[in-house]
This record gives sequence, structure tokens and C-alpha cells, in this order.
Amino acid sequence: MQVKMASEKVRVNAAMNPPILLVDYSHRARLNGTAVVRVQAPSSMKSNGSIDIVTLLDVSHSISWMASSSDETPSKMDLLKNALKFIISQLDDNDRLAIVAFNDQVIKEHTTGILEISGGGRMAIEKKVDGLVTQGDTAFKPSLEHAVKLLDDRADKTRAGCIVLISDGVDKSQFMWSHESLAPTDPIRGLLRKYPVHTLGLFKADPKALHYIAKESYGTYSSITDNKDLDKNIMEALAVCLAGLKTIVAFDTCVDITSSSLEITRVDSGGYTRRAAPGSGISIGMLCAGEVKDLVVYFSYTTGSWERGYYTTLSGITARVTYKDMPGGQASTSTNNCSVSVAVHTTQDGSLPANPCPPFPLVLQQMVRFKVVDLLIGILQELKALKKDAGGAKEKDGVDDPVLQSIAANMLQRKWMEFKQSDESWKAATPKSLLDLGSIDGDVNAMVGILRKGLGVGCIYSWLSSHEMQRATVTGLPAEAMFRTPVMEMMVQKVHRQLLLKEAYEQVAEDRAVYDGAIGLLDGINKRFQLWCKLDAEVPPAFQLDHQHQDDESRNLTDVLHGGISRARQHDIYLVRIHFFVFVPTSIYESDQSLFVLDMQAAIHAIKQWQSSSTPERRRMATGRTSRRMHA
Repeated sequence: MQVKMASEKVRVNAAMNPPILLVDYSHRARLNGTAVVRVQAPSSMKSNGSIDIVTLLDVSHSISWMASSSDETPSKMDLLKNALKFIISQLDDNDRLAIVAFNDQVIKEHTTGILEISGGGRMAIEKKVDGLVTQGDTAFKPSLEHAVKLLDDRADKTRAGCIVLISDGVDKSQFMWSHESLAPTDPIRGLLRKYPVHTLGLFKADPKALHYIAKESYGTYSSITDNKDLDKNIMEALAVCLAGLKTIVAFDTCVDITSSSLEITRVDSGGYTRRAAPGSGISIGMLCAGEVKDLVVYFSYTTGSWERGYYTTLSGITARVTYKDMPGGQASTSTNNCSVSVAVHTTQDGSLPANPCPPFPLVLQQMVRFKVVDLLIGILQELKALKKDAGGAKEKDGVDDPVLQSIAANMLQRKWMEFKQSDESWKAATPKSLLDLGSIDGDVNAMVGILRKGLGVGCIYSWLSSHEMQRATVTGLPAEAMFRTPVMEMMVQKVHRQLLLKEAYEQVAEDRAVYDGAIGLLDGINKRFQLWCKLDAEVPPAFQLDHQHQDDESRNLTDVLHGGISRARQHDIYLVRIHFFVFVPTSIYESDQSLFVLDMQAAIHAIKQWQSSSTPERRRMATGRTSRRMHA
């Protein structure tokens, strides 16, 4: 078994904002500040680790529908099969994969166990993918339970295990996927926390349920709601997910943040939560090569009664990260620590200077990001309240009523403008160009446009998933490449090359069909041309009169016959020119020029034969009549 080892350690760093606390010596005060603790995975690894992936495929009726209204558009199932085959081709021989087809239950005849990719495993899995058929409605719980059991039953648990769930449906069971509906002790929560579940929602999939499943399991949720470039988007989403899974460098990652001098009042960690034990650290779980996780720490400090010019240094923030190099209870634990101090100065004149320290860019960046997360969560909650006020009937096929979406779009646009005008972090960053906030602004404006088109809230949930987990997803928004690691970018480029090759192959196949048709026409024209030459050389005896009985009428009849044959041959020459220089694509000349020239030479050979054997008068007579016909 190939074991993955990180080439470097996971690092933890911290930055304070402000780095210096200025204190009014004349009285005690409570000062507030922020810090960012950054956990950074190594950007490279010595070797790719072995992974076990269980892929859950929703094969309910809806996935058989066409991806768009065009008759030539493939079904969503066809596009999904192509994407899965690309992913299968990117797995290493030491990886393992299971395909689990489900609707409201697991469909055993279209499901595999966890199979080795090496040997005949790759072909067996591809064959199972080709045989997928659609049937029934959608329910997520049975397939998730089946996937967890497959991973639990493995003999070798030193391999990374994960689940990928792909659906375009709405869970029609009575099970409610939400924090409000599930008790903290509900067994499904414990089930989801065993392995990360990365979900992909297509079109009218239930974004709330898929986002909850991903977040609860420390996975990610990607959303595709637009028909444009659907093939590319599905493949990109799976490629980004696979690239992360193939480059896991740390397991059971946990961050402890403490301070002996400051009071830590809050830690914004997005989708990452504290462990169950009191006073324990924040659990991050798996880390992929090149990933960065930033946690915003809010603290306060109460000053003492000091004299003018007093100076001291506080211990500030101490952060400690622990992790394992491989999964399993026997793996050893590694650690990395950092500490950052903060200086305290008392003023000489009893008053504090205005804005004494410039804001630290990294801290502002994360503060703004977490505030936008809260703003979007608020919008979704207000949309839920609107649906409740509307009697719960404002939903069709899992997509909110367009009127409600339009109201949500206006609400988001209004609140976003208010946020930019009033939020101190945003205002502090923007004028000084400390941050590139354009990506967040562009994403929010794109969300407004998507809601107004009635395409649902999937893009909002996938944006939340990406920024809560600080991991790349496919959102359909302008800045969806945020959080992509170098390996993810490389995998996405592979997708683009694959699609370009497919497009080129299809174009060549189309050109080849035209070429073959033209060659067939040419062959028919050659046969006809040979027939005309034979008829011209061997006029039927009925029109051959002996020399003694020839008169003007018989000579005119012979000339008429020869003229008709000449015109027919000229018409065939015209067809050769039209079909080969007008209807045959230029790409054929470029790709098969030598073969094409040989075919043209064969066609022209018979033409030259006729031109050399015919009298000038006959050629002139036939050419003149054919030219007049062409001009007419």
C-alpha cells in the first residue's frame, strides 16, 4: 500500500489587529481587538495517498430529462456519465471506488462495492456507469447509510475515505435536513461526522438539504443551475473535488487558541466547530495540500492604572495545531505552535490619538468575509419566513416561486448596499485599497441577477459552503476559483483540454462525414462521365446512316445527340467544382490535402480525356450552352 507523507509540516501563524494598544493613562478602560489565526497546509506532498471514494448517484426520474429544451441536447444523465468517466480515468491504480445508484432507496443492481481501480476494476466501474437507468423519486438517507457502512466495513482504514453525492432532485421522504429539525443527538448527525460528504446539486436539487449534509460532515456543496456550459461545469465540480481528495496531507486537524493576558470573547471559524469537550480546540478535519484556513479571534483587554509613558508587552495570542499524517487510530500526532505578542503604551497627555494604527489587511479581509456570510444567512432566513407567510405553497419542483425569488433579490441588493455604506471594516479597507473586495462585490451582484432569473438559491448556498469551509466549490459566480489550490487548478485545466479534444474530434467526425459524402458523389459523377464518353464514342446504330443516304436532317440529328451528351458532361464538371470547392469544409483540405488532391485528380483525368478527344466545335457548343444556363 502506498502511504502519503507530507513534505512539510502544517503551520500555524497569527496576526494581531492592532499590533499596538494605546492606553489613556488617566483611567482604566476596556479595549477590544481582533486577530487572525492561520492554519496552512504544505503546498506539496511526497506522494499521492490512496483514497476510497463512494459515489452516490441520484438516478430518479428527473435526471433523465434533457439538460435544455433543445432536441439535440443530451440528458443530464448522459452528461453525468461522461463526467464520471473522466474522474475514473484520473484515479490512480492504488485508489478504490464504489458506485451507488439510488432513488428513494439503494438500487442494488446498479451498485458496486468498493473496487480496486487497478486490473479490471476500472472497466467494471465504467460498465456499471454505462448501465445506469433512471427510475423513482429521491431520498438521501438510505444511500448515505449504505455509503457509511461500506467505508466502515473496510479492512484497511489507513486509507482516506470520503463520499460524493450527486443529485438533481428534492428529497421526497418525510426526513427534514436542517439544524432546526434534527436534534443534536440524532443518529444521522453522528453518521455524517464519520466521513466528509461532498455534494453536487444540479438544477432543481434541494440546496438546503445538500448544503446541510455537506456542512455537517465537513464536506462542500457545489451548485449548477444554468444550462450554459453544463458539461464543463459538472466536470469542473467533480475535478475540483477529486483534486482535493487526492492531495490530503493532514487528518483530524485541530486548532487550540489561548491567551494568558487577553480575554478571548469569540472565534469566527465558519463551518468548523469546537470539539465536544469543554475548553477543547476547533476541529478542522482533513487538510488538502496548499489549503489555508483563517480563523478570526475577537479579544478584549482591561487596562490598569498606569503612569504617563508606561510601556509593557502582553503575551497576546498563542495558537497550537495538532494533526495526523494518515487516518486511523494508530497514526502519530504532529504539532506546530505560534505566539504573537501585543505592545501596550500609555499616552503622555491623557487623550488617545485618532485611529493610531492602520488596520491589518489580513484581519480586515476575514472580518468582511465572515460578515458577508452572516448577511447571506440572514437573507435565506428571511426568504424562509416569506415562504411560511405564503402558506408554504410557493414552491414548485423544489425551486422557490419566481415572485419570492424576485423579492429576495431586491432584499439582498438593498441590504448589500447598506452594508457597504455602514460597515466599518468595509469602509476602512476600501479607500486604502488594502483589500481586493471586488470579488465579493461581484459575487453578491451576480446572486441578485440569478435570483431575478428565477434560478434558485443554490448559488448562495454553494458560496456559503465555500466561504464557511474555506475550500473551493463550483458556484456559478464570477469568483468561484477562490480557494482553489494549484493541484485543483491543474485538474480543471485537464477538464478544459479534454473538452477541447472532444470538440475537435466531433468537428473532425462531422467534416469526415461531409468528405465521405463528397467522395461518394464524386464516384457517381465519374461513372456518369465515363458513360457519357462511351455514348459519345459509340452513337447507337439507329442514328448511323450510310454515306450515300446522309442528308442535312440526319447530320443535324447526330449533332443534336452529340451536343446533348456534351452538355451532360459539362454539367458533371460543374457538379465536381461546386461540391468540392463550396460544400467541402476548408478543414478537410488542411487535414487530408494529399488524399483530396488524388481524388480530384481522378475526377479531372476523365475530363481531360474528353477535352483531348472532343472537337473544338463540340466543346465550344456545349460550353456556351452550359454557361448560359449557369448565368441564368
